Amino acid sequence: MKKRVTKILFINTPRLTLKQLNEYSERSKYYWEVYPPLGFMYLSSAIKNEIKDVEVKVLDLHLESIKKSQNNEKVDWLDMTTDEVKEFMPDMVAISVMFGASFESAQMIGQFLRKKYPDMIIASGGVHVTGIVKEKNHGLDFNDFVIIKESEKHFPQLIKYLNNDTDLVNGVIPIKTDKVRKKEHFTGETDPIEHVDELPIPDYGIVDIKNYYKHGILSAAQTVAYDTPLATMQTVRGCTARCTFCSVRNFNGFGVRTHSPERVLKEIEILYKKFGIRHIDFVDDDFTVSRSRVIEICKMLIERKYNLTWSIGNGIRLGTLDDELLTYMADSGCTYFSLGIESGDDKMLKEMKKPLTLKILNKKAPLLEKHTKIYYRANFITGYPDETPEQLNRTFECAKNYSWDWCLFSLCKPLPDTELYNKLLDNKFEETKFTGGKKTNEAYNFQEHAGIVADEERKIFELTYEKNLEINFKLNRNLQGRHVKRAISDFERVTKLAENHAFAWNCLAIGYEKIQDQGKLKHAKEMTKNIIKNSKYWSKKFEELEFKPRY
Repeated sequence: MKKRVTKILFINTPRLTLKQLNEYSERSKYYWEVYPPLGFMYLSSAIKNEIKDVEVKVLDLHLESIKKSQNNEKVDWLDMTTDEVKEFMPDMVAISVMFGASFESAQMIGQFLRKKYPDMIIASGGVHVTGIVKEKNHGLDFNDFVIIKESEKHFPQLIKYLNNDTDLVNGVIPIKTDKVRKKEHFTGETDPIEHVDELPIPDYGIVDIKNYYKHGILSAAQTVAYDTPLATMQTVRGCTARCTFCSVRNFNGFGVRTHSPERVLKEIEILYKKFGIRHIDFVDDDFTVSRSRVIEICKMLIERKYNLTWSIGNGIRLGTLDDELLTYMADSGCTYFSLGIESGDDKMLKEMKKPLTLKILNKKAPLLEKHTKIYYRANFITGYPDETPEQLNRTFECAKNYSWDWCLFSLCKPLPDTELYNKLLDNKFEETKFTGGKKTNEAYNFQEHAGIVADEERKIFELTYEKNLEINFKLNRNLQGRHVKRAISDFERVTKLAENHAFAWNCLAIGYEKIQDQGKLKHAKEMTKNIIKNSKYWSKKFEELEFKPRY
């Protein structure tokens, strides 16, 4: 008799290389984002809700690798995986590949498991896998099955199928497997889960969720002390925007589905009372899609008087904000959110299909000046295909002229199966700079170079980094008087990551002088002086950007 699937090992793959781990070691606490594996928590609840005799366990290789690095221990993903498999003896291993950065490690682990345990069922899922599975050379051959898009419904169905309890599995694609029954029909098509309130609450107990904050940061690190127990939550699935560079619609479908305020507060209460969580980062892609819903959630939080703060790390749409909404958000504990601005040029915004114009930006900008309790990070994309130098400069001017606490500049990286990605693969682009002037259908030819040839990418990167130094450091609005202590906190974090960052130390010297901290001021001046003295790079940057050293 065929063995039933009763044990499933979830593997969260590292979003970094072994080289990166070794480089940052003890400083990685201040660098690497460490999120509790919310997707696995949803899957665990879904499985346990439908199948009573299945045990699940999580091996978070991302977290465990960082922990070992911080302790100066050797990091070996294969050894860690082998130890866990030997101890748990799973019938199935499910590998999460949410980001392109984790694909290399996923391949390494998957190929290793396939060779060492040929009878084990291996499946992969996540945003990146969903995006690449249609490609001819997808690199997923180590899998028996690939699970695409939202999988709380069809992952338990796959288990039932493997246990001969059902016949149809939607949202699952067989790769190279002998575990498919003859004449069985599998489909890669699946509809989004419509009524998300019907989903069971994530199984937060399958990991030590309170432990995550000790070893890394969330995107909300700017406003959260490192000793604060953190968790992530999802209250909205999908996004109403149609941005060409974004993979949300590929994974979550069109439109949005929201948890009710009552369901949101029920989940928050569990995290707060049962697990001791004191900060929640909402990973929604369109948190403020319903103004009334957000206000109701805020009112409930205010009424309960929890010692709790919250943030929106993935970003929200500027056009959805108004004075009353921001007041409720701040009063209920919101400390941080990011804004997807992307460009300071209307034509580029239209090309990106952003639901934003400069008119909207100018209308909403005064709100950021007024509501200073909340930390605002503005996200910008540089090097977008066909972006002109003039348009790029407008983006930098946009970053410079508004009241952002920090600006995050990212080079354009076409994500698999997005509108931008598919456009670049179209024949009419084959002879352009976006594929390096070569005819090709290989998707990663341009992905490696941010949609542009390597030389252009290098020039745009260098320009972007210089503008980052100018806008976030030399011209930092908070340092100039808006929120000096907030600026100091930002620059202290920079120096923990990059201890020889002369601009950060110089900014700290300015900040410490303003708050009259003589001890720290002396140290910051000494660090600035020594770095400039021993670094031609930094001494040149101070001259080029006309930034006066404070020593």
